[in-house]
Amino acid sequence: MLNILVTGGGGQLSLAIAEAAENAADNYTFLSHAELDICDHKAVESMLRSKEIDVVVNCAAYTNVERAEEDMDVYRINRDAVAGLSTLCKRYKTTLLHISTDYVFGGDTTRNTPYLEDDPTAPINNYGLSKAEGEEAVVANGGIVIRTSWLYSPWGNNFVRTIIGLATTEPTLKVVDDQRGTPTSALTLARMIVGLIERGQILHMSGIYHYTDRGEATWYEFACEIARICDASCTITACSSTDRPTRAKRPAYSVLSKRRICTFDEIILTDWKVALAECITRIKQN
Repeated sequence: MLNILVTGGGGQLSLAIAEAAENAADNYTFLSHAELDICDHKAVESMLRSKEIDVVVNCAAYTNVERAEEDMDVYRINRDAVAGLSTLCKRYKTTLLHISTDYVFGGDTTRNTPYLEDDPTAPINNYGLSKAEGEEAVVANGGIVIRTSWLYSPWGNNFVRTIIGLATTEPTLKVVDDQRGTPTSALTLARMIVGLIERGQILHMSGIYHYTDRGEATWYEFACEIARICDASCTITACSSTDRPTRAKRPAYSVLSKRRICTFDEIILTDWKVALAECITRIKQN
């Protein structure tokens, strides 16, 4: 039986992992930021040493893309703390699985082919740069990086829950239609991660993998599908990014190739619309 530590407890992915691991054979411990700050090198080392942790799944991250343009804490958390965590995991022979993002890529408007795992990163905002630099430390220390994109869940603040709230209260919405990626349910990502752990495959992995749900969409198409599933009467219209200016630039195209993770026979990708319908059903039940 493996001892699994999941950081970032209380976040949407850690909650999904807790659900997916409910009947797992291994021993899972979930710690929130208040319980374990990954920036606290001594606390992390004490945890790894005293609890004999076999695998760390690092879900702790600074994820406010807009605020990161002004708040340099994004580098302290996403780069420096991750570098320290990966160094300690290497020292204590603990497998580290670190969650990263499609925003490590720049995705200009001319691109239309999914990014491969070994494509050069070229982030265009502080959030993406901090995550790319964190990835480098993980890989250098023999850890595992799983990049995902456009993550949502039945819990917390995310695009799906925001659009549901707006589409059921506002008559009209404008959503950008010139950024393309893959909406991904934390539920499907969590099941994949727990499967890798329970089958023991995680102990033989290293380097970078991509995992998202299957297919692609713009934020506008994503929002329209949310409204359709919810049978909302709101009228959603497409607009360009220039119509909705933000502090942080976003990739125009950030679809990820899943070729490497799909070499595992047990990995079956879920169509993003199917995964979305499952999540919305869960939201309605709460």
